Amino acid sequence: MGTKFKTDHQKITEASYKVSHRIAPAGEAHVIDESITKPYVQDIISCVLGESYSKQVESVSLSNNTVKRRINNITDDIELELISRLQACNVNELQLDESTDVAGLAILLVFVRYDFNKKIEENLLLCESVSINTTGENIFNCIDNFRTTHEINSGKCIEVCSDGAKAITGKVSVFEARIKNVAKKL
Repeated sequence: MGTKFKTDHQKITEASYKVSHRIAPAGEAHVIDESITKPYVQDIISCVLGESYSKQVESVSLSNNTVKRRINNITDDIELELISRLQACNVNELQLDESTDVAGLAILLVFVRYDFNKKIEENLLLCESVSINTTGENIFNCIDNFRTTHEINSGKCIEVCSDGAKAITGKVSVFEARIKNVAKKL
């Protein structure tokens, strides 16, 4: 009986994670599934499979807090996987994009390309707000702090591409000088 309960509990938890995974990219309120989708699914299962199966669906937690926690867990897992891959790969390349949002907040996006299982992968490495007077120093520190915190070897970076922002490509770019100092293969 204990093993069956554990198996059922694992299935219910997995179902909650799968639904949370669908909610995240949809951009909908987290409570939409608890108030709308879950009752629909229960009705369908009750009609097709029977009332006992419908009661099992009732135990799948889709509350706002649970969905938020599940989405955060999924995000953390993805970040850990990316960091693990970057630690294991031989080389990587960065692509930087610095822009300002509608509220005037400067945003730095850093994408990373790396070899994984003999395929080139590309992922968003970092999305950070930086001070309004974005400088090459600020951009370098933002990237370097992330790499240092997650023990990603800066020396593996062989190429940096940017959107042409003056802070990155200016005549006396502090960013360019600093990145070449830590990434000798650049």
